Amino acid sequence: MTKEHFKSGILFILVISSLGLTFALWTYQPQYEEPGQITYLEETELDGKQKVLKDVVLPDKMIFNQSRQYSMLTSKQEEKQLFNDMSEWTFSEIDQFPTNRSTDVWNPNIELVMPTEVPFNVISRLFNVDELDYEGSDTFNRIFFQLTRGSEERIRVSFTSDVQPNVLNGRVDSVSAYDQLQSYFTENDMTSMERVQLHEDQAKDYVYVTNESISLPEETVLVDRLDRQPLINVLFNNPSLVRQQNSGNSSETYLTDGTRLLRLNDAFGVNQYASYHKPPSQETNSLTHTELLLNSLSHTNDYLGWTDDFRVNQLNESNQVIQYRNHFAGYPIFDRNGYMTMQQEWSNIELQSLSRPLFKLTAPFQQGEMIEIDSGVSVHELLHESSQSISWSLVSDIQLGYDISAGDGLNNVLFLEPTWFIQYAGIWRPLEYFNERITLQEDG
Repeated sequence: MTKEHFKSGILFILVISSLGLTFALWTYQPQYEEPGQITYLEETELDGKQKVLKDVVLPDKMIFNQSRQYSMLTSKQEEKQLFNDMSEWTFSEIDQFPTNRSTDVWNPNIELVMPTEVPFNVISRLFNVDELDYEGSDTFNRIFFQLTRGSEERIRVSFTSDVQPNVLNGRVDSVSAYDQLQSYFTENDMTSMERVQLHEDQAKDYVYVTNESISLPEETVLVDRLDRQPLINVLFNNPSLVRQQNSGNSSETYLTDGTRLLRLNDAFGVNQYASYHKPPSQETNSLTHTELLLNSLSHTNDYLGWTDDFRVNQLNESNQVIQYRNHFAGYPIFDRNGYMTMQQEWSNIELQSLSRPLFKLTAPFQQGEMIEIDSGVSVHELLHESSQSISWSLVSDIQLGYDISAGDGLNNVLFLEPTWFIQYAGIWRPLEYFNERITLQEDG
């Protein structure tokens, strides 16, 4: 076929398509919305899903301890599956009241390190516990699954806290559960870990870091922007009164009904991060740890707000604040502006403020090269020995995670780079931040 024949064929197809489109426009009959149909002012779902408590309250780390030889599973997916299995095991008994007596932790054991203090009275929502009527205010942030040393194959489970003396003990009588945990101590695909003390004067103030370098991939992910209207409909009593105001800043948009305020900030290109505030109440009623956790879960479920793998990161009863952090492949995601977090503040049993992304991460677009990450032990030593640049007393945690950034001119693509993060003076910072400070001190 000659080039002229090819062009003629394309022209013929375009003419036929044009005639078809013209006919469709002439014969189009608009379908008007019938009374009772959902309008845009009634849309209250944010394209996420509903979750239960054990979907958002998960351990940061799962450490296997055999005679003080520490390790963790290499696969975060396998780690999450093990936690799901643990949550299904039936507790044959559990104490109804915690004890403040010192309890030795048996060896071998598996230690689950929670990201924050969790109230005892939600244990029955995280594990298969039938009878737990405890109504106190005690909390835990570590769970020890301990294999018995006698002839009976039992698992003692202890819920302990770094900040409170009380311990709650339970027991799982299951041969299959016992054998499953026992098998991990002969597993080859494990990462060697080291327990390091953060502050010598506080015995419980320790973290686990890798004993050797590991490799994790760089990731490229696609992003979907979320419609803001459902969130407006949820947060404002009368969405029809909401008006947009000019902020004088092209990267910010303000929406208000004259009383409540929703600020939308540009995040990673054309995406947005929402911050909502309502006037403070004159009442001073506060929520307990448990109420704060359950109210937050229920509120987010109501508008299908679980758009990503958000997990509880902070639960502060005194400030009435709960914060969730987004995760990718089991690792936390960090950024300098906090766009990877969802935070709620409650006052007088009502939502006072809400901050969350109006975008969600979709399936990975491309896996990049493998990045070799220094051992956590070497990071700990670097920070501890750089007292002229870094105040060691301000270090409260060390974690592996992903640093997220946007590509130039790519509005729907984000890049994830694995690295160490250090919680310093309450703020999570990448290892690069500390390397720069150390270099400046040395050059100065």
